Amino acid sequence: MHTTHFITNDEIQTAFHEAGEGNPFVLVHGFTGSKLDFHDELERLEDLGRVIAFDQRGHGESSNLAPYNFSRLVADLIGFLDQIGVQRCDLLGHSLGGMVAMRAVLEHPHRFRSLILMDTAAEPFESMPENVREQINTVVMEQGCDALLKMMRGQPASPAVQRGIDYLGEAEHWRRIRVKLSQMDPAAFVALGAELQNYTALTDRLSNITCPTTVMVGQKDLPFVDRSKILASAIPEARLVSIPLAGHCPQYENADAWRDAVRVHLTR
Repeated sequence: MHTTHFITNDEIQTAFHEAGEGNPFVLVHGFTGSKLDFHDELERLEDLGRVIAFDQRGHGESSNLAPYNFSRLVADLIGFLDQIGVQRCDLLGHSLGGMVAMRAVLEHPHRFRSLILMDTAAEPFESMPENVREQINTVVMEQGCDALLKMMRGQPASPAVQRGIDYLGEAEHWRRIRVKLSQMDPAAFVALGAELQNYTALTDRLSNITCPTTVMVGQKDLPFVDRSKILASAIPEARLVSIPLAGHCPQYENADAWRDAVRVHLTR
């Protein structure tokens, strides 16, 4: 049975779910996400130990407090672990969360037993033209992040995304997106969106990651397939796992294969 806790970590209030005992497994969500992204998997993985999914600054039920940048998010993660008494854990980072996870492991290697990098990258890239990004930022600052919901609903779903919708059910899929967007700080959307396109590449530092690492990517997540290969090649003895039929959110889009890959990583 899930319980919800609220932890004050300096300026940030963070919510998390936990289940089970044993080696803690911490999951860090991506840009515009929240702990809801892993809600369905907590009970399914609890036999492996304590499973924790928390909200990053500016997302979910966490506080909306600038600055919004990688340095602050890494400090939040370490402070959060301190607050809940976790000295060492297995860590999974998804997309933006993977970029935070890489930095945390590089800066605090003794805190992490192993690492899963999911649909993420070590180098910035432009996901959309700058003028489109500016238009979206204007809408978000004027109307809030939930103004994006109408745009998202108007986009056709790829086969991978449709698998995720079918897994959750259409009503629940859109309910979660609506909740996540309504909770997100518009300032975090703008600042972290810029951070994602302008950060200093980590590729040359990845050889310093020495904990067991799995690089996981949805087979259909085309922007991240080659970037995941770069991660796996640069991190010593990293395993590259492609989740068939899945896109950017394999925990929805092929949940059984995603869960199997996580189990193999945690028990190897």
